[in-house]
Amino acid sequence: MLLISVVLYRYALINFINDKLKIIYKTIGKPLKFQKQIINRLNSNIMQSAERDVGEWAIKKNKQIRELRKMESYRKEFIGTVSHELRTPIFNVQGYIETIMDGVDSPERERDYLKKAMFNIERLDAIVSNLLEISKFEAGRIQLDKKVFNIIGTVKRIFDQYSKLAEDNHTTMSIDYRSDTLYVWGDQKRLIQVLENLISNAIKYGKDDGKVIVGFFDLDEQIIVEVTDDGNGIPEENLPHIFERFYRVDKSRSRSLGGTGLGLSIVQNIIEAHDQSITVRSQVGVGTTFSFSLDKAPQKEIDKYLSIRGRI
Repeated sequence: MLLISVVLYRYALINFINDKLKIIYKTIGKPLKFQKQIINRLNSNIMQSAERDVGEWAIKKNKQIRELRKMESYRKEFIGTVSHELRTPIFNVQGYIETIMDGVDSPERERDYLKKAMFNIERLDAIVSNLLEISKFEAGRIQLDKKVFNIIGTVKRIFDQYSKLAEDNHTTMSIDYRSDTLYVWGDQKRLIQVLENLISNAIKYGKDDGKVIVGFFDLDEQIIVEVTDDGNGIPEENLPHIFERFYRVDKSRSRSLGGTGLGLSIVQNIIEAHDQSITVRSQVGVGTTFSFSLDKAPQKEIDKYLSIRGRI
């Protein structure tokens, strides 16, 4: 009789533990791999395994909760920032138009207000366009058109493009490389966007009578591109945030120059889409250098590119 009671008790206990473990493993989303072991025998290893699995699940869930809280905090901050950035040009446009509608004392002043309204409309359009661009990169909807191109010639054309801006700021631009040709492999259109942003920023935020130097450093399969200015530099506490959306070191000056605060974020997205990296180093009173890597063009692609150009 005692033996029957023990067997029945053991059977009930095993079923109870099995049922409870089923619920636990269903909750943590894992299969109950040692169910047969529970039925055949009870031992401490089974409980230790269950305890370990539940512990791993708890750690994973805590990490997910922290990430979700971080994302929620970021989302709220981002929405607030975007709202502020959009509200400013909208408010400015509204103010200029209302003033014109109320009547101004001269055609010259009216034209001036219309120019200022247009400046803010263009800034508003740039913010929206840049946000759409960033969202496409982050959603993986940007397809890169990688090909061979001479990055030295590309930089020279960008220098020509910004020659008037450099002249106005009394800035000299130069290339630091031993040759007129350096073939890289990448999306030329997107990398022009990167170089335009970095070079124009170096001119705009550099000092009068300053220098902007684009240097190239040869590695085995890659090159390093550096855009350097000798301007005021960026304080050390600002450097970790420099690629964040809407982050500005000099907020008032950025807006007066028409900046959206999204350019460097787009630059980072383009470089990372090429599976490369970009960094910044700076010293107050000395200057700033943005540095990013690119793949060298494969020799067979260079040969093909030169062959096609030779036939044109």
